[in-house]
This record gives sequence, C-alpha cells and structure tokens, in this order.
Amino acid sequence: MHLSVALWACGALLAVLLTWQQRKCWRLIWQLNGWRGVVQQPVLWFLLCINLHPNSILEKVTQYRVYFQRPIAIILGTRVLVYIDDPAGMECVLNAPECLDKTFLQNGFFARRGLLHARGQQWKLRRKQLNPAFSHNIVASFFDVFNSVGNQIIEQFLSQSNLHGKNVKFTDAEDLLSRAVLEVSCLTIMGTPTNFTQIDDAHIAHSYKRLLEISAIRVVKPWLQIRLLHRFLAPELYEESRKCTKLLADFVGEIVRTKHRNWRLRDAVSGEKNGEESSSGWQRRIFIEQIFQLAANGEMTLEEIMHEAQSMVLVSFETVSNSIMLALLCLATNKGDCQQRLLAEIRSLVPDSGHVGLEQLQQLRYLDAFVSESLRLLATVPMNLRHVSRDFQLSSREKETIVPQNSIIVLDTFNMQRDERWWGANAKEFEPQRFLDHDQEPKGQSNAGAGEPRRQRDRRHSYSFLPFSNGLRSCIGRRYGLFIMKVFLVKLISNFNFQSDFELEQLQFVENISLKFRNADDIFLTVQPHKQSKE
Repeated sequence: MHLSVALWACGALLAVLLTWQQRKCWRLIWQLNGWRGVVQQPVLWFLLCINLHPNSILEKVTQYRVYFQRPIAIILGTRVLVYIDDPAGMECVLNAPECLDKTFLQNGFFARRGLLHARGQQWKLRRKQLNPAFSHNIVASFFDVFNSVGNQIIEQFLSQSNLHGKNVKFTDAEDLLSRAVLEVSCLTIMGTPTNFTQIDDAHIAHSYKRLLEISAIRVVKPWLQIRLLHRFLAPELYEESRKCTKLLADFVGEIVRTKHRNWRLRDAVSGEKNGEESSSGWQRRIFIEQIFQLAANGEMTLEEIMHEAQSMVLVSFETVSNSIMLALLCLATNKGDCQQRLLAEIRSLVPDSGHVGLEQLQQLRYLDAFVSESLRLLATVPMNLRHVSRDFQLSSREKETIVPQNSIIVLDTFNMQRDERWWGANAKEFEPQRFLDHDQEPKGQSNAGAGEPRRQRDRRHSYSFLPFSNGLRSCIGRRYGLFIMKVFLVKLISNFNFQSDFELEQLQFVENISLKFRNADDIFLTVQPHKQSKE
C-alpha cells in the first residue's frame, strides 16, 4: 500500500516537473491555436509517429495540413516543433538571428561539419571566409567548364536515346545529369578533372545519393544518430552508410591532399619569383585554393579543410543536378507551347557555335521564367529546419507569440510554393508565364481572388518563392547553381525535344533532403534529337 502511494507520488511529481519544463511550449500552442491547439496534440503525435519515414512524411504533411490551423505547434518532450507554411512566417524566421542555426535533427546528415551545418559565430566567420570563392567574377570564369561538360552531356543523351529507342528512363537520365554536374563541381570547386560524365566505376555519384537517402532517415528518426542504436536497429543501413562514407571521404581526401601538395609547390615557386606579393596580395581563388590560403594564414586546420571540401562538393552538385532533372520533367510533361517558346528564344540569342555566355543567359527571359516555375512547383529542397537559440517573437501577429528557446522550426517551402493562397487557383499547374506577368506588391500582401484580373492575381509576397532559401542564411552557391542549371538546359533544349506520357499529378513525393519520387521507375522520357542537330 505504502509502495503504491509512493509510486503515485513520484509519478505526480514527475508530471508536475515535466509540465513546468513545458510551460513555454504550451503557452505557444495556446497563443497560436487556443484550446484547439491543446486538444489536437494527441492527434498530431499519432500522425507524426506513424509517418516517420522520408517515403511518406512529405505526402502526409501535404495531405493533412489543410485540416489544421497553421502555424501548428507540437509538443515533443520538453521542446516544441513549430510548422510554418506561410510567407510572413518564413520571412520572420529566416531573418531572425535566433533562428540562424540548423537543428540537432540534422546531425544525422553524413556531411554534418563544414559551412553547411556550422552554427552561430562559427558559421558567420566561415561564410565570410568562403564568400570570395563564389563571387560574381569567380563564377563567371567557370562558363567554359559549364559549356564543355554541357557538350559532353549532349553526347551522352544521344547515346542513351539511340541505345533505348529514344525512350530514356527518368532514373537513367538522373544518373547522367548527376555525374555531369559532379564533374563540373570537381572541376570548378576542387580544380580537378574526374571524367564522371563518361564513367563512374567507383559509383561516387550514386554513393552521394544513397547517403542523402540514409541521412533523411536519420533526420526523421534521430535515435539512429546514436551509433550503437543505428548499428543494432538497422544493421544493413548502418553498414551501407559506413562503406559509402569511407568511399567518399577517401575520394575527397585524395583530391585535397594532391591539390594541397601542388598548391604548396606552385606557391613556393611563385613566392620566389614575386616575393611576398603572391601570398599576401588579394587574388581570385576558386574554393579549394581559398581554403588552402586560409590554412596557410592559420585560419583553418587540415581537418577543417577536409570537412569543408566534403560538404561543398556535395551541395555544389546534388541539388543542382536534381533541379535540372525536375525542370526537364516539367518540360516533358507540359502539353502547351513551353518547349517551342524556349527553343525559339534560345535559337534567337545563342550563336550557332552553341557556346552559352553570361550575356546570353541574361537575355533569356522565358528561360528564367521556366526555371523559376519548375523550382516553384517542384521545390528542390522541400523543407528547411531551424533551431531557436533563444526566445523570439514570431512575425508581427496581432497578439504576442513567443517561440521558446530550443524549439524546432519546420519551414515547408514545398507546400507554400504550391498554395492557392499565394499562387491562385492554378497553383499546382505548370505555368511559366506567371513569372513574366508578375507585378510585385509590397511585402505582406497575398494573391487576390481567382476572379480578379491576371496582373492583380499574380501579385505575391516576396517570401512566397524561396528556391534557394533567403534571409540571413541564404545559399552561398545560388548564382553558381543557377548558371549551371541554365547552361545545361540551354544545351539540352536546343538539341532535343523532350516528351513524356507521365503526368505531374501522378508523382509520389519523397523527402530525401532533396525532392525525390517514390515512383521514379515508372517515368520515361522520349528524347528526340532535333533534325538540325543530327550529323
């Protein structure tokens, strides 16, 4: 009897302590949704638990979000997870110094060190150090590489279309593009040729893709970030992750060590000729040279060089190649005149030599609209996570809404960019013209009703379209990625006609850090060379 009373007392005390720890979280839930937010917590917990897998979580969020008043706050132990899918909330979070850092959930990412996942002052310092490597002049100097590898990908597509009767599997085209963009990344970021466009016997590109898939699982199932649990609960996944990680670490490590030896020799010879000017004066440097110089100045260690190189190789190719593939899918499934308009514009501005320059890209207005629309409809990175380092107020709501320290914020870019509230009744349709007709309103104003004139309807909040994030932690390689994407698309569209019987509405979305499809094996592209491109 006394024992049961003691157990009840201990249980009650623990409940009181937990409630006290959660007090700010419950206050936020009340501020956002009132009693409705409190009562719906068990339902939200249940939905979250049964959909904890990259193959289902994005589709289920898309399906269920409309039944809840948003933003939504969900209690997770002593933390709260805040789900945001509106432009005003996005703008507030992305510009808040308290939300600069990534969350502990992203510690499951295999390349979790370096600029990609640096936090606080460390991120600010590293970003400042690496910005020069992605300046406009540096990126503009890569156009010869973009064109050269773009020409190689044309040859590969010709080979694939001839081999398979002009029907190319989506996954095969995806593999070709990922290897080609990885080749560009190694040439421009690391200053090293790899010939991945032709062959990838070591399966480097595939290993990056597979590790992203495993990373996505460890993000939504954070207990797998503990090595012992990962090894015990998912032994096959653990072993595959270990092998792929070692393969990529050796791949990048060999490049770094070779380039560092050559850089030191070159720097020594240059120093003998020019005195101290070569090492102390400002120079244009690609990424690998920039981090070597930082190391020479005592601002980075060799271990940090390895981390930065591993991280940058990944982010400089995976999302870019995925964006190109998604754009081609939008093009192939479009039944309108999009492809004809693109081809006419390209042929009017790009010379017969096929070399695409920066000047030509800046004049391709319909291509800009096409790229923007594909990035809107099929967001390359569907969701973004942020850690709250200290209490802050969420947007300029009518009543005080304080998000407590250590909260997790989920920014659903994917659904925001397909939401009728901001994009009108045809939000889920592929329509590049919307970006040509766009007439920007002051921030904070959303689309008018569907019955309003087109120009009025298409006005939108500046944070309703976030292809490369925005705010304090925007993508360092935004310009770099867009240039690669556009040059490759110009090359492909000017040489091929892309068609597919697949419909965008049939896509089954997967959150694998970048957007993927569960039914990708069912997608085929008909790749027909233009007559004038035949030899």
